Amino acid sequence: SRRNSSKRLEQPGASVAVGTFLLRQAFMSLPREVIDAARVDGANHLQLLWQVVLPMAKPVLVTFGLISLVAKWNDYLWPLIVTNQDRMRTLSVGISYLYNPESIVRWGPLLAGTFFVIAPLIVIYLWAQKHIIEGITAGATKS
Repeated sequence: SRRNSSKRLEQPGASVAVGTFLLRQAFMSLPREVIDAARVDGANHLQLLWQVVLPMAKPVLVTFGLISLVAKWNDYLWPLIVTNQDRMRTLSVGISYLYNPESIVRWGPLLAGTFFVIAPLIVIYLWAQKHIIEGITAGATKS
């Protein structure tokens, strides 16, 4: 019925497991002295999170975001199984419709479709690369 179709079933993939491990390791490797110094300066838990921990963990958070985005963007099998109309399917599934090995492959539309799948990921990666490098170099400077 309509109520059941509006509920979206989400299955965790490998990106969630990798991301959980990545975030755990990153948060455990944060310098304890900086967190203790913020507490001595009077920072409460929320200030500690927003002003100290999250800026130090920015490279890992951006990396996890990229891993999750690419995993969901490139997902093929799950959208193919749960959708029953062509207009509801993802771009990855749509590209498979352009390739028909039993007839002449029209490479122009196939490569154009592939470009539209890859282009947003490249733009997001180029934006995120700046933030990752910023976070890595911020920890390397001495004061």
